[in-house]
Amino acid sequence: MSATQLPSEHYACLLANGQADLIGQDLDWLKRLRLKASEEFSGAGFPSLRDEEWRYTNISPIENRQFTLADKAGKVDGAFLSDVLLDGCHHLVFVDGYFQAEHSCIEGFSKGVIVSTISTGISEHEGLIRSLFDSVVEAPTSGFTNLNTALFTDGAVISIEQNVSIEKPIQLAFISSKEGALTLSNSRNLILAKAGSKATIIETFHGAKATSYLTNVITEVVVEPNASLSHSRLQAESLQAYHVGGVYTRLDSNAIFKQYNYTFGAALSRCEVHTVLGTAAGCDLDGLFISQDEQHMDNHTRVNHAHPHAVSNEFYKGILGGKSKGVFQGRIIVAEDAQKTDAKMSNRNLLLSDRAEIDSKPQLEIYADDVKCAHGVTVGQLDNAAIFYLRSRGASEQMAKDMLTFAFANEMVDRVEFNPLKIKVLEEIIKRFPQKGMKIEWL
Repeated sequence: MSATQLPSEHYACLLANGQADLIGQDLDWLKRLRLKASEEFSGAGFPSLRDEEWRYTNISPIENRQFTLADKAGKVDGAFLSDVLLDGCHHLVFVDGYFQAEHSCIEGFSKGVIVSTISTGISEHEGLIRSLFDSVVEAPTSGFTNLNTALFTDGAVISIEQNVSIEKPIQLAFISSKEGALTLSNSRNLILAKAGSKATIIETFHGAKATSYLTNVITEVVVEPNASLSHSRLQAESLQAYHVGGVYTRLDSNAIFKQYNYTFGAALSRCEVHTVLGTAAGCDLDGLFISQDEQHMDNHTRVNHAHPHAVSNEFYKGILGGKSKGVFQGRIIVAEDAQKTDAKMSNRNLLLSDRAEIDSKPQLEIYADDVKCAHGVTVGQLDNAAIFYLRSRGASEQMAKDMLTFAFANEMVDRVEFNPLKIKVLEEIIKRFPQKGMKIEWL
């Protein structure tokens, strides 16, 4: 590949030449989807600051780095892998976008439950994969979505049978290896919770330190009537990496969906969480993002109340230090027929530096008249009186600031129900705001 290629030329070549060895070349329906996505990307390219949905996030650092697909998975240190995998879970491990069976554990499920990957299950479960693939992502799609569809290498396929409860969470661990410099990893996850079922899915994202790579992942979720699904994301990528993710969910009548989004890593990251609610469905969206130095973190949510009697609660917190920048764009849409909707959205932000910046844009778009909707945003700094009080009790100034910041973040950690995940989130917070003499098991 020529070093003088323009970014647009580089990605055009990637789309033209990168699909020959990818999954589904013998399946006409998947080839058509890949071709359509390639054509749309070639026509529109990456989103720009001129796009309203992307006006606060400049993705030129991604575009200019000319990431490319890995031919195979790189090696991962055993100790690193052991630290990434959560105790008490089923595991599906992907390295540089490729499934690693030797590191995964997906046994012991009830009859009718499918926990597989697209690469290994495309023959046996083609009907399921085809029914879910591209079924929830909203049009028009962004350039990153088109890039994912055209070039995805693998991903998880999960289907929980009717009235089945899976006790142990299923962890989807996405790892970029040391060999992953300037690697583009595209993963696609397809999840179906059938009527009356219950399960917990956890996605984690980690990478080798001081490595620049791009993770581009999409998760499509369908929750059928009376089913309950808990979904968590822990993004702790390399601070030189880039991360673009999306979780797109459709809830049928009386379905319950809880989503927890924790963002700590990557030089530039964006996560979209979009949900369409059916009649009397319930949706909770919680998030915590902590940025330092010159990190840029963009959280974009959309809750579409398409039917009556649905309830949604959204609560995001941001902590920003150094010269970092955060973005929160939350949008609630209430359709004309969605009477008796109850929707709440709150975004609270703590700035630890005069150079840190937050752009918060909550939106209510209401077409029904019998609804209860509310949103609120706060942006502030640490309370000097509280700092003085802690210093009067023997704490140094930095310790007092760390204690108050930790307390601000810990409200979101307390919402994590699965303890091994809670510990990992706490570890990420304590790395940034040490608590002298504190042990995680006390929290």
